[in-house]
Amino acid sequence: MYRRIGESVTRFPIFTIGAWIIVAILAIAMAPERDGIWQEGELAFLPEDAISSQAQHLFRKAFPPTNGRRFSRGKRAGSSVQRDPLGSNIVIVLFRENRPEGLSKEDRQFIREDLVPQLEKIRDSTPLGYEIESDGGYEEIPESERVVQGISTPHDKRIGALLTSPDERAEIVVLELRTEFLDRQNGLIVDRLEELIFSSDLLQNKPIGLAMALSGSATVGRDLLRAEADSAARTETFTKLLVITLLLLIYRAPLLALVPLITVGLSVEFTLALLTHLAEAGWIGVFNGLQIYVTVVVYGAGVDYCLFLIARYKEELDSGHGFSEAITMSIRKVGAALATSAGTSIVGIGMMSFAEFGKFRQAGLAISIGLFVAACFAVTFTPALLLLLRNWAFWPDIRKETPKTEEGWIPAATLWKKLNEQQWLDEIWNLTAQLLKKFPGRIFLGTILTMLPLAIIGFTNQGNLSYGLLTDLPQEDTSVEGAMAIQEHFPAGVTGPVITLIRFDQDELKKQFEGDDLSDLRTSNRFCEEMTATIEASLLDLNEPDFRVVDIRNQMYPLGKSAAALEHLDSLKIGERRLQQVIKHKTYTSTRGPLAGQVMRMDFIFSTDPFDRNSILKLSEVEDVVRRAIPESLRESAEVFTLGPTAGIRDLKLSTDRDRVLIGVLVVLAVYIMLVALLRQPAVCGYLMVSVVFSYFVALGMTFIVFYLRDPAGFTGIDWKVPIYLFTILIAMGEDYNILLMARVDEEQKRHGPVEGILVALTKTGSIISSCGIIMAGTFASLMIGSLLGMAQLGFALAFGVLLDTFIVRPILVPAYLILLNSGKFGSLSRFLGAKEQTAALAEEANSKAES
Repeated sequence: MYRRIGESVTRFPIFTIGAWIIVAILAIAMAPERDGIWQEGELAFLPEDAISSQAQHLFRKAFPPTNGRRFSRGKRAGSSVQRDPLGSNIVIVLFRENRPEGLSKEDRQFIREDLVPQLEKIRDSTPLGYEIESDGGYEEIPESERVVQGISTPHDKRIGALLTSPDERAEIVVLELRTEFLDRQNGLIVDRLEELIFSSDLLQNKPIGLAMALSGSATVGRDLLRAEADSAARTETFTKLLVITLLLLIYRAPLLALVPLITVGLSVEFTLALLTHLAEAGWIGVFNGLQIYVTVVVYGAGVDYCLFLIARYKEELDSGHGFSEAITMSIRKVGAALATSAGTSIVGIGMMSFAEFGKFRQAGLAISIGLFVAACFAVTFTPALLLLLRNWAFWPDIRKETPKTEEGWIPAATLWKKLNEQQWLDEIWNLTAQLLKKFPGRIFLGTILTMLPLAIIGFTNQGNLSYGLLTDLPQEDTSVEGAMAIQEHFPAGVTGPVITLIRFDQDELKKQFEGDDLSDLRTSNRFCEEMTATIEASLLDLNEPDFRVVDIRNQMYPLGKSAAALEHLDSLKIGERRLQQVIKHKTYTSTRGPLAGQVMRMDFIFSTDPFDRNSILKLSEVEDVVRRAIPESLRESAEVFTLGPTAGIRDLKLSTDRDRVLIGVLVVLAVYIMLVALLRQPAVCGYLMVSVVFSYFVALGMTFIVFYLRDPAGFTGIDWKVPIYLFTILIAMGEDYNILLMARVDEEQKRHGPVEGILVALTKTGSIISSCGIIMAGTFASLMIGSLLGMAQLGFALAFGVLLDTFIVRPILVPAYLILLNSGKFGSLSRFLGAKEQTAALAEEANSKAES
């Protein structure tokens, strides 16, 4: 097959190049806009059976629409004195650091008379679905078209007491949005508010010493989307520049360096356009930010494919073949290895499509498609381009059609020739081969022992992960600074309360309350009071120095149980208090719809950040406390659900923990089967898998050490995406080099024998594999220049892991083991461990002699 491909390419090179260019240009030109097709969000990709996902569905049914308020994406929400848990918010915090008595009268007057009117103007003029880039001004629009569905201020009689800090040195103003926190539609409203709080008109009226900051979930989402876009642009640019630089250093021929760059660049753009078309047709799903992973992985692998083909092409030219014949021979000899290498990566990374978490599924499928496209380009477009360039590909060394063996690549008396004659990289691998031949056991054992401490650190800390959004952003971002200001004066969990929904069986409720249910105000008040007392008593045992439940909000205590909240309720007039009772009941108990009188809501405020590991770990304990507080006669039939940031992150952790195990097993099995199918050596393939898994733990351990030392006080763990992407990519793509090495080992062992063939294969593949590893590591390292910490961690881990495979595992651990195996060092076990037949026979004969 590969001979036919080679013959077709050499016969029709212009047609091959033209066909690919036309197909790629049409796909790119006809691709629709990504907005609306490439999906947003993080928690939206959780499986439908996740507790927080079920809680969202329950909330929609239990609290149907009232007062014209809507869910994001057009779904309506019930009225609440608390924030809508299915929407997002923007929080403006105003505070004084150096005034012990708190905010002054002038400060509060500024909030009421200057800030709030400006916020109302922005609320009335900022629409849903508005393009961030085009600002249509501040003309008032109908309420149903606004992105802001309400403003809560410290002067609000319903919830004003919640918006003043316990030390009275800070107050917050909250804008409730109809959109989810990672919706791009939030960009305009956040930008407008950011512009407002730093405007000269507002600052001119602001009392001296009063500080303002902006945060809230929508602000965090805006900053995350902006950081992702910035990281994608910087990563793509840096990747291209780095690949150009490395190719020029390797080849020292500008046109030859452009060949893989043009090939892979075109294949990446074609892949992204193809993914958009497939997503529009509904065949696949793709998320915003996926383009970073596709670009980096396809650039790294695609350039490697081109380099292996070019290396064989140069080898064939050196042996005296003409350009056309050299192309045909190169595709025939390297095509199968490249296809197997690409197939291993595609199948291995494709195993991610079995994940529960939607982003992992989409990434596995999209990257696999990109690798397939890159492999197709590498075996057709690249050789066609080389054939068109012919001898000019090697400029400034203008190569002849059939050079003599004694003629050099570079004209005599040039600096390039002197550098080339040194062949320093080849000498390194020759020296390595000699040392391995003399001391295989010592080198093998010494290398393992050197790497072992890092592997232990990686293994023991693989669950020490960070799920925080704020920790991923640069500390100078607007949302991070605002969140820090809020947490200085309010409990950290106030920005993301844990919302608990308790669903009761209607028949059991009627038995419990003799025909009534929770839709009756007096019944539900008494029931809620009893449950709250039981919960408070249980929470005393749950509280720890690093974690406390600082407040509970329910229909009896809609503003919480703080002194300020209780004082505010007591201060209400008779008419207002009755209104408050109605609001309390409708807010915290379902009174309308199919679940009327069956669902009760409770909100818990933690002392820790919603994304903190303590919050996630303690959430299940809080759920158990709620279950135990339910009367025993109702407990068995009742269901407890939680939603909010902590619940979503807890489900994300549980889902991705299961994915790490499932995908890990599937990737190892899939890649192992591919290796066995190619090499026909099951035992040796098993060792190759073990060596790469070992290097994964070493790379993970080094990543933990580096980023811990970078900021010991602020280190909260490795980003949760790093282990699964690192494992999948290293296992699937790390075996590429082993495949190419082992294919050459098999070829050379037939000529030079079991041991000498290993050493010859090492020296002949050393330079090209090293070059490929450096380029792939460089493309992964480009992730580190972005502003997202998680991307930087992933970039470092992948780059270090690839270099480890390139310079330690592939040239030392694998050859050393093979030498020991084929030298008979494992005795009678050699046959079972995969030694060549003659080696195993000699080992058994030696053992027999020793026994006799």
